[in-house]
Amino acid sequence: MREIYLIRHATPSVQPNVPSQEWALSSRGADEARNLAARARDWGLQAIYTSSEPKARSTALLLGDELLVPVHVVDGLEELRFDHWIANSDEFADSVHSILEQPSLSFRGAETADAAAARFERALELIAAAGTPAGVVTHGRVLAAWLARASSPEEAFAIWRAMPMPGWARIDLDAGAAAEVSFQL
Repeated sequence: MREIYLIRHATPSVQPNVPSQEWALSSRGADEARNLAARARDWGLQAIYTSSEPKARSTALLLGDELLVPVHVVDGLEELRFDHWIANSDEFADSVHSILEQPSLSFRGAETADAAAARFERALELIAAAGTPAGVVTHGRVLAAWLARASSPEEAFAIWRAMPMPGWARIDLDAGAAAEVSFQL
């Protein structure tokens, strides 16, 4: 059994004039990460892996400090990106919906969901080869794109909408990404 804990990063400090991949963790997010660490004490993690984005990396470092496990940055865990800021929340949700439910198409210059899911899959295989159980701190859209590969693109948007921040789900990579993965606070 190759057990992985998929963790969506804690709440960032949203800065519209800064690319989202550069957003830091908010003070609320730091508290959320410490609270998540208390819950994760029983998971038996050997290591925590994270994307290079500050909000995910800070979440992972707070978890690692609390759990006394090493933290490693891994390429491929980064968020599925848009090429520009979308201020209107309805327009943003519509764009995410389009990207996730039509995974081979690019919208508004964004990476395709298929490409994001493939790079995420490669990163997970490297992580699993290093030893499990492991924590993986990453982002909502890329997680939804990867999880939808096991079910259907029609479920990807619902998966994304249901993911709390921070949130986590336990999966067994040998069983495959299950369509019914449930993210918890």
